[in-house]
Amino acid sequence: MVLDNMKVTKTNTTHKKLILLISIFIFGFISLFTLNKVFSDIENKLDNETHNLEVKLDIGEIIAYDIIEIRALFHELATTTTTQKSRDIIIKKIKNTITLLEKSINILDTGGDLNRSVALNIAGQKNTIKVITYVKSNKENFSLESIDIKPKLMELLSMSDEINQLLKNRAIYKKEKNTKLFMKSAKDVRIYYKSLPAYFNRISENIGRLIYEGEIELNKLKKEIREDKNQNLQLKLFLILFIIIVVLIFGYIIAKTVNKDSQKLLDFNSNLNDTLAKQKKQERSIRAILDAQSNIIIVNDGVNMIEANKQLIKFFSQYSCFKEFKNHHACVCDFFENNIPNDEYIVKKDYNGITWLNHIILNQDQHFKVIMKKNGLKHHFLIQAIKTILDDETGESVVIITLNDITQEINSQIKLASMNKNLGLIVKNKTKELQELNENLEQKVIIESIKAIEKDKQMIQQSRFAALGEMIGNIAHQWRQPLSAINTTASGMQLQMQLGLTTNDDISKSYSNIMGYVDFLTQTIEDFRGFFHEDKEKIDFNITDIVKKTLSITNVTYNEYDIELATTFNDDVSLISFGMPSELSQVLLNILNNAKDAIVSNDIKNKYVSISYDENNEFNTIYIHDNGGGIPDDILEKIFDPYFTTKHQSQGTGIGLYMSKDIIEKHMDGKLSVKNTNINFNGKLYLGACFKIELPKSKSINS
Repeated sequence: MVLDNMKVTKTNTTHKKLILLISIFIFGFISLFTLNKVFSDIENKLDNETHNLEVKLDIGEIIAYDIIEIRALFHELATTTTTQKSRDIIIKKIKNTITLLEKSINILDTGGDLNRSVALNIAGQKNTIKVITYVKSNKENFSLESIDIKPKLMELLSMSDEINQLLKNRAIYKKEKNTKLFMKSAKDVRIYYKSLPAYFNRISENIGRLIYEGEIELNKLKKEIREDKNQNLQLKLFLILFIIIVVLIFGYIIAKTVNKDSQKLLDFNSNLNDTLAKQKKQERSIRAILDAQSNIIIVNDGVNMIEANKQLIKFFSQYSCFKEFKNHHACVCDFFENNIPNDEYIVKKDYNGITWLNHIILNQDQHFKVIMKKNGLKHHFLIQAIKTILDDETGESVVIITLNDITQEINSQIKLASMNKNLGLIVKNKTKELQELNENLEQKVIIESIKAIEKDKQMIQQSRFAALGEMIGNIAHQWRQPLSAINTTASGMQLQMQLGLTTNDDISKSYSNIMGYVDFLTQTIEDFRGFFHEDKEKIDFNITDIVKKTLSITNVTYNEYDIELATTFNDDVSLISFGMPSELSQVLLNILNNAKDAIVSNDIKNKYVSISYDENNEFNTIYIHDNGGGIPDDILEKIFDPYFTTKHQSQGTGIGLYMSKDIIEKHMDGKLSVKNTNINFNGKLYLGACFKIELPKSKSINS
């Protein structure tokens, strides 16, 4: 998963760089387009100014042409007209021309379209309409042509009326044959006409001057425009080249980076493929390890089964493979039997609102079992579930479920219980026979009172010994969970070692403890068989070695319940006593187990047990002190009585401390006592029970 995340991250980074590269090229293209548009707008503006000035010159030429036309009409009016009708026609033409001239002047003032008819020397088409569009510049409020020519238009209209009146008078005088007035009138016409050329010449000169100045301005503007266009072209080329260079540089840098990332990605993919190959090889190894286990092992994600070893399919032989099993059953709990002998067995149901699997995980201090059928026969399994965190960041975890077949052990316990029951009947019958015999021998008992009293004591002791037959069943009950735990721990630790969840030192240490536990239990069998025989051999032994041997057995249980166990023994000091070391070990084990049970049952948070020693000239003393809350005062004096117990019947018979006291005081000539005292742990005082074992020192040491 981590490799996949790294691959996605590198791919996303490369994609971002590619997107940045494309964005830079798009930015360059947009910049070039925008720059080209800006310069195009500037050039269009300059071209529009040139065109507008050219149009203004065209209008000036049209005005000049209209002035010439008016001048010609004035000449025609003065020289060729003989009738009033002809004069009216010329006057009308003059006024129309003046109107056109006025429109041209107005166009120069305000701007707009100037429509003029242009004569054509084309057959079928005498003329065409020429449209000239002029846009007035914002730089000038009034056209110079308008200021100079407009006032003269009124004069031209007045002059046309005046010369028309002169010609009309001349015609009247001629018609009346008034020679004197006619001559005078003709003279006035000639004088008036002679003044026209100078007037029109001044107008033409002004118009010519304006046109000339306009042409100069136009040429100057064209020159400036050419220079501006050259400068703009150079600037445009420079900016285009700059943008192209910048885009290429950034593009090269990013492309080089992308290429480098691509190479890294290729290398990463190669490493990823190697890692995947190793992972597949590791998965095959894990599969081989799982299949090699004698127990049924199921890997679960907390809800669904992920994988299982071949032992599952071997047990459920009706399925050919795990995949087929999963297709028919979502959980192995489908096969849990509901008809169970006690609460130690798990069934498929919720426990206080949580699933059976979480119930097992949350109660690691308990040993649960299940019953499943194979070929119609019930099989008992010790079930264990361990939750393992695979990734601390994501919280991903798996649950390893182990099912250890303990059917043979359960059947042995059933047979042993039956044997115990038969043994009890035998003892009862023998006791009854002895009672009958005592009644029949009442006379002999009276006569031989001393012998009878000794015999009675011996019979009572034998009766107690016979009652110890129940201890066999108790031993079997005590062995059941440790033996199952040994098997489960061994297989579980082997699996965890292969999965890399623990170290080889831890596993080796666990194996050593397990073997020590097994050896101790085996020795315990032999010790209990000849426990009350008089032929037991006493030897010198070091108390420290016996304590260490016992602790090696109890460490697993103490660690399971997070109980801290501290000793103050000094390896350099030898505490040598004379007696039976295996029986002392049994006594220590009984007391340590009772201390553990008291701490767990009272739900002590900071669990602590201390083992210390003392010595004097006669005795070696061992103190076992716990912080389990102490022994109630009302039962403190009863705990060494036979068959007295505060535990459930399934957990103890009350004979452990009785036997311990019997071993220490009768077999080893020592003393065993208990009292409630305070113990200091981590700066805090706790109330607890303190067992005191006093053993006489070896005579060889004293001598």
